Amino acid sequence: MRSETLPHHLDVDLSAKCNLRCSFCHLSYFTPKDRGEQISLQEFTDHIEPYLDNLKSLTLFSKFEVLTCRDFIPIFNLISGRQIETYFSTNGILLTDDVLDLIVGNLTYLTVSVTGFNREQYLRYMRTDAFDIVEENLTKLNTLKKQRNTEFPKLRISMVGMQSTLESLTDAADFAKKHCAAGGVQMTSLYVFEPGMRKELPAADTARYDRMTRLAVDHAAAIGVPFELQSGTLEDNTAETEKLGHRPCYLPWQRLSIQPNGDVYPCPVSQQPVGNMFDNSLAEIWRGDALSAFRKRVNTVDPDLQNEDCQNCLHCRHHAIQDADANDLSAKETFFAGMTRKVS
Repeated sequence: MRSETLPHHLDVDLSAKCNLRCSFCHLSYFTPKDRGEQISLQEFTDHIEPYLDNLKSLTLFSKFEVLTCRDFIPIFNLISGRQIETYFSTNGILLTDDVLDLIVGNLTYLTVSVTGFNREQYLRYMRTDAFDIVEENLTKLNTLKKQRNTEFPKLRISMVGMQSTLESLTDAADFAKKHCAAGGVQMTSLYVFEPGMRKELPAADTARYDRMTRLAVDHAAAIGVPFELQSGTLEDNTAETEKLGHRPCYLPWQRLSIQPNGDVYPCPVSQQPVGNMFDNSLAEIWRGDALSAFRKRVNTVDPDLQNEDCQNCLHCRHHAIQDADANDLSAKETFFAGMTRKVS
């Protein structure tokens, strides 16, 4: 297997489950195509492990909670020790002692999603009374890292930016400082899945968004915590999204995105699979006609010839702070990876 003929990065969702239904999450509004599906150790060994030595990086997370996978520990054992940059994101509740023992010193990057930095706020947004559990698990993580004299996994705290969470941005920085998050804080953008969520968008009060994010970034800098705004500052975002178009994209030449049912996608935000790893090998899919046809329609200058996925790419066309419609998906009946809207 020659490196130039295989992907250097894989996104693998090991499970189509999550232990939470957060107020802002797509899983509160859409049902996975194959609910409860998981990649087993045998399936990972047969269909993914042969490609690990070719990878530069591996993400074990995309749309679900990776630690709900029954075989997470033996699967990660197959990955550990290889020269691969590894990453996953979790809500942190399932960071058991066994999981921590495995990932400390072996996982490269870890993001823990926390929106709400006390029990009351956490319950409001994450919809479970588990704030103390997350803090306890982060304390265990850092204790073990110190014992093993390792910086890995490098920790980052992720929170969802909403009008109602802007006042807790400085709390997020303090939380990251407390738990030694070298990656600091990332404030992610909100997607609107039902009309009532529009009031939470930055566009609902851009002046307040601008003021509160500036205060948070300044506070974080003062205490030595990196603070990333996924959509950027108001000024930068306005300049970057003044003319929303399709940015040059190279993902389909670099990576594949795999779902627990075996469906393979050309990137993490595409909605049409280019194959299934249980029907054809990843090498066959990588070199196959479906992905080749997709690549030809990624960067065309004629929008009418672009893939439908590219015409509506969330990486390119969303996160415009001043445009309340940019992230409004409340009228969509489908979402990533074949998810369908729940019947209310």
